[in-house]
Amino acid sequence: MTSAALAVTLGLEHRHHRSWLAFAVITLIFIYTTIPNVIERPDGVQIAAWFIVTILVTSLISRVLRSTELRLQGVTVDAMAEAFLREAANVPIRIIANWPDTGLPEEYSRKLRDAQESHHLPPDARVLFVEVQPSDASLFSEVLVVQGATVGGHRVLRCASPAIPNAIAALLLFIRDQTRNIPHAYFGWTEGNPIVYLLKFLAFGEGDTAPVTREVLRQAEPDPDLRPRIHVG
Repeated sequence: MTSAALAVTLGLEHRHHRSWLAFAVITLIFIYTTIPNVIERPDGVQIAAWFIVTILVTSLISRVLRSTELRLQGVTVDAMAEAFLREAANVPIRIIANWPDTGLPEEYSRKLRDAQESHHLPPDARVLFVEVQPSDASLFSEVLVVQGATVGGHRVLRCASPAIPNAIAALLLFIRDQTRNIPHAYFGWTEGNPIVYLLKFLAFGEGDTAPVTREVLRQAEPDPDLRPRIHVG
């Protein structure tokens, strides 16, 4: 009841409703009565704490066990993205993963130069940039909606997902199936502690993208010859 009263108070205050002060007073009363009750009868708090710990541990185990699933019900593309895939059907499909920053043409040109130097891409290689914005991490599965865009002549595929590596893996498999051509995806190494990025992925769905994407693909496609290629440099 104390938590509910606090939630109502915060909600009303956020909407600048005049009655939030009255609910704030009620919340303080609940807090005042809760403290001596906890001191006199701590067994209730202990039981509640066990329930909370059990739920957290169970949820964490479930998230770890299912973290490398595709977690997507399907992929849909708009007209421009579909046109990009049709153009790429008869040439080597090269995908550059990009974390959007300024969104200016210079950003994509710099990213392309870095990929050419790190992965020895041919100067005339036609590439597609893929950008995945993080969405609500509490969602486990959804349909990935991909939109095409052009920025300074660079072709970009944009989407949003609660798990970035899983979304990229699903998109690569979708491109393979649509074009009948094995796509090659190029990533840069992430600077930092890999354990921190692992925990960040489990909590927020983002982290060291390349190795997780490769593991998702490995589990989703058992045949290595049919699996999209992951390049890291």
